[in-house]
Amino acid sequence: MDTNSRPSGIIRKLFAADLPDFRAHLRRLDPESRQSRFIGAVADEYLDAYADRCLASRGLVFGYVEDGIVRGAAELQPFEIGGERRAEAAFSVERAWRRRGIGSALFSRLLVSARNRGVKTLIVNCMGDNEAMRALARRFSAEIIFEHGDLIGTIKGLGPTPVSIAEEMIDDARSLAMSALDYQRRLMASQPAAN
Repeated sequence: MDTNSRPSGIIRKLFAADLPDFRAHLRRLDPESRQSRFIGAVADEYLDAYADRCLASRGLVFGYVEDGIVRGAAELQPFEIGGERRAEAAFSVERAWRRRGIGSALFSRLLVSARNRGVKTLIVNCMGDNEAMRALARRFSAEIIFEHGDLIGTIKGLGPTPVSIAEEMIDDARSLAMSALDYQRRLMASQPAAN
């Protein structure tokens, strides 16, 4: 994989039909990436259960999909504290697909959805030595705070706009269509060849 090549895939919302692809993406993360993403070593079984929870929750998962394969993901998990809507964000990009702008594209798409859900504070948890995540958070004007050795980036002042709402509606329609096509492709690939 040429790390300088431009991404040729798309960013789209992942649905229940995409669960096998999301699981496979998480399983392809190397040990260092797993450590960085989950702030600890995790087994494949944990990743499978985690993927199940993510796609069954009220949160959102966006994937970077290239040739029908999820190579990166961004998760938005909303919660509330003292009546304020907040969300936690998490990112994973497979090693061979890094340094191609995929993390930035995922973050940008995630921000639109956070804004449209009235999220006032977006929290990005990662280990303090995760330079790539620190740079990404700074690129999106995050206020960086260190807490117990972990990096917590907070982006405040989000809110929906007519443009952000229209952007998400268009992206959702395209995501649903692409998910259906990817599902159909998987189904056809799993069928035995006719003689």
